[in-house]
Amino acid sequence: MIERDDHLRLPALAAALGCLLLTACTGQTTEVRWVKANTDDQTVARELEDCQAQAASALASERGINQDISATLGRNWALSSTQNLQRQSMNQQASGVADQVLNNCMRAKGFTKEGSG
Repeated sequence: MIERDDHLRLPALAAALGCLLLTACTGQTTEVRWVKANTDDQTVARELEDCQAQAASALASERGINQDISATLGRNWALSSTQNLQRQSMNQQASGVADQVLNNCMRAKGFTKEGSG
């Protein structure tokens, strides 16, 4: 038997998931190149690799934090049927941190983005 509160939760959950899917599906995928005056492709590749390593380290750290959060709150999320939504949100946040580390690192080295969308 479905209770009155369940009738209210289902549309709200569906709306939240719909918004999340629309946001994820509308992201543009434009190739980004990092450029710097008087810099050859090998130098760009080497500097990008260095920054990608820093971003990977930041991502690993964020994932470790997320595992700790999941261990603490995972049961509550499971009981409220929001576990997958919470996990996806934390993964997106961790990826955002890694992207920011990469961008900041490359900019600190004097590079700019070309073709960003």
